[in-house]
Amino acid sequence: MSNVGVMQMVFTKRSYIALAVAVSVGFFILFNTLDEYLFFSPILVFHVPPDAVANFSLSFAITTLLGIVISMNVYMLKKLHLGLKGAPSWLSGSFIATATGACGCTSLGFAVISTFGGAGILASSFLTNYQIPLKIASLAILSAAYYSVHKNMIKTCINRKDSS
Repeated sequence: MSNVGVMQMVFTKRSYIALAVAVSVGFFILFNTLDEYLFFSPILVFHVPPDAVANFSLSFAITTLLGIVISMNVYMLKKLHLGLKGAPSWLSGSFIATATGACGCTSLGFAVISTFGGAGILASSFLTNYQIPLKIASLAILSAAYYSVHKNMIKTCINRKDSS
């Protein structure tokens, strides 16, 4: 089964498309608000400075892949009837990838870390200086989670065909 076959299997139902879009849009709004590209007060303004295009592009890629991976994980849980017994191996990797993409690379991470005093200032300085490499690492982890879910879906479908 190819990549297109797996994507067709998941995204033929509108509910999984809606879930992927909702997750992507939700995290897109969250990331861009925290990275100060999207402002809601006094009017709705969206602005990406020229020096932040790389950071914005990585955030966009992360949110898109996040929606796809979460939707595929929900499909694995619901449609393939694995339950939570067979899920820990691939679900934990997807959770780590989601948490990495969502927390570490935005201003939210900086705000939380800065509450820890001097050590927080050092950590915040590190995150500020290495924000783009951290987002690239987050994208790599999400790509690995996508590959893992894709591979498990193929293996599960082959096993189901052999057993029937």
